[in-house]
Amino acid sequence: MKNVLLLSLLLPALGSCKKEDVPGVQPSSYPQTWQLVQLTGQIPPYVRTGATLTWQETYVFQADSTFTKTRQQGGQTSQAQGTFSVRSAAGGPYTLLTYTATNNLINSCTPRNLKEHLTFTAQGMLSSSSQACDGPLLEYQKL
Repeated sequence: MKNVLLLSLLLPALGSCKKEDVPGVQPSSYPQTWQLVQLTGQIPPYVRTGATLTWQETYVFQADSTFTKTRQQGGQTSQAQGTFSVRSAAGGPYTLLTYTATNNLINSCTPRNLKEHLTFTAQGMLSSSSQACDGPLLEYQKL
């Protein structure tokens, strides 16, 4: 009986909780272009933004669930393509990228899997996941 009473008191409280929308997550508004705005290195710790970035990089997401990643570095331009999906997890929404071929633009702890994860932050940015394996934290802003 105590469990039923406790459950009846908790259900309204649980039902009133509302998950807040993350700025920038608007799956119906494509194309979307996201530009690299900050690179944070771990060993030794450093932060680069704007003109101090080692390279310039963008993701362009299309309504047909395809993307193109473009990097400009040292007068060279590299591109990679694939498909993406926006998914939900306990930590919030993220984008799963699946590349069509192996390339040096995949920012992942396991690039041979042709997968890359980008997490939507509360500040409306996209954040890379390679810092889990001592890679840089790359943050992208929607243009």
